[in-house]
Amino acid sequence: MNKKVLSVAIASAVMLTACGSDDDASNNPKRLATLPLGSELTGMFVSDSGDFFFNVQHPSNSLPGDESKAAVGVWVGVDMNNLDKDLELKNVPELDSAEAKTTVVAKGEYQVLGREGDNFSGDLPFGLGNITNAAEDADIKQSNDPDFNAFIATKGDGSEGYLFTAWEDRPGGMSRIKLSKNEDGSWNTDAAMNIDFSNVNGTMINCFGTLSPWNTPLTSEENYEAENTANWNNANYENGYPSYSDVQNIQTYLGGTYPNPYDYGYIVEVTEATTASPVPVKHFTTGRSAHENPVIMPDNMTVYLTDDGSDKAFYKLVTDNPNDLSSGTLYAAKLTQDENETDSAKAGFDIEWIELASANNAEIEQWIREYDGIDEADYVEGENDYISEADITAWANGEAADDRVAFLETLKAAKAKGATVEFTKMEGININYNGLKDGSVPYMYVAMSDVKSTMADTEGDIQVTENRCGIVYRFVLDENYNATRMEPVVSGGPYDSEAAANACSVNGIANPDNIVVLNDGRVLIGEDTSKHENNMLWVYTPEANN
Repeated sequence: MNKKVLSVAIASAVMLTACGSDDDASNNPKRLATLPLGSELTGMFVSDSGDFFFNVQHPSNSLPGDESKAAVGVWVGVDMNNLDKDLELKNVPELDSAEAKTTVVAKGEYQVLGREGDNFSGDLPFGLGNITNAAEDADIKQSNDPDFNAFIATKGDGSEGYLFTAWEDRPGGMSRIKLSKNEDGSWNTDAAMNIDFSNVNGTMINCFGTLSPWNTPLTSEENYEAENTANWNNANYENGYPSYSDVQNIQTYLGGTYPNPYDYGYIVEVTEATTASPVPVKHFTTGRSAHENPVIMPDNMTVYLTDDGSDKAFYKLVTDNPNDLSSGTLYAAKLTQDENETDSAKAGFDIEWIELASANNAEIEQWIREYDGIDEADYVEGENDYISEADITAWANGEAADDRVAFLETLKAAKAKGATVEFTKMEGININYNGLKDGSVPYMYVAMSDVKSTMADTEGDIQVTENRCGIVYRFVLDENYNATRMEPVVSGGPYDSEAAANACSVNGIANPDNIVVLNDGRVLIGEDTSKHENNMLWVYTPEANN
């Protein structure tokens, strides 16, 4: 298949200079790219050979030509393992310029590997990103939401391999594209396929993710309604994410069987990933929540898990065996804020971990199967066909027969045990695996997209000032990879709610989402924001690296 390259000549672009200066602030990141109007930057992934993949999610349908279609792509001309410290895209596009309607990078070019609907010479008869039924003989919907990327090399120099891309929809999906690299750094696309998730009853809202240390893609089911299970079979519940209509789409995927809510909201590992028939494994041990992404520590046993949305918790899974997520102990974080400090740009937190429960996938799946066969006909307003509040209280008091509450109603379990459930929009979390292992890059980082509501009130464990542009935090880890402290390192803003455009300063981050930690300790930050007209890619250099 012919490669498709989108090249932007930066020198000739008509641009608007950003306000302000970051010369005197070590935590002010440098801009590296801007995306088309209406789009979000997703799928940030750096391969071992330094290639940087990222996606253009849900661009505005008012954009010209193919720019209105979501794109899966790669930045050609930059080695992220040797990123020039002076590289910077100094300007942002004027609102009506051609540059505002495309992807602009600080050097080189953004190559589109595929756009929504591309059929890859018939390999994908319904098109890239199309969500089909489990039988793959009928389409359900066309997604424009590519998210997580993972590249698995099949050649030692990283010039050949497979790109896995999650599609963040209801139901969810994942595509796999075979790639080969040319001498000029551009890429050719070859065979393409969709991963078959029918053996795990499908997936939904496949968000960000990571590649495991043992080279398997880990995709995250971002089930925003995980704590609202009582409405799963409510035919009038249309404001949820997923809504009743989305549940019906999953029912279509399953061939007419009404889905069980406890089948959705976990980390899904794609094993045998480069074979002709990859095998997904849903890890119920990770707890049921709105997973943004997991990150596995260098002991290959400790896993941190973020929960997207409002009034959420932060989790840790410690597995029983290395390289195996199928059994372990789940924990939730309890935070203690620094005394006499409420400035969100300064306030740090000490972290304790509250044990929820231990179990394995097989045991948890047996509990899940007890809720099969429930559908709309069983729904009664004000009642609950699933795990009840009384069940949760009984479990927290040590009166339950088993630990299903911890894994199937994870947020409510965490709250009942006294964990901190005040996080708002906790997004991508990441490390540099080798750097953390050898101590050269000792921190873990997380994006808090919007510091507001329960993080910015006068109650509970977190009481800081609001930051509607978001904050990137770093975690201090002990010798056992236990996160003991969380502190802010990059703050967005200032924020102007009255601004007609760019409510967050274009000279700083707005609603950070994807996070990647480079080999030298610098941190790539991708945006998911309506507070910048064009979402941006940034690189943050920790003070020690300056």
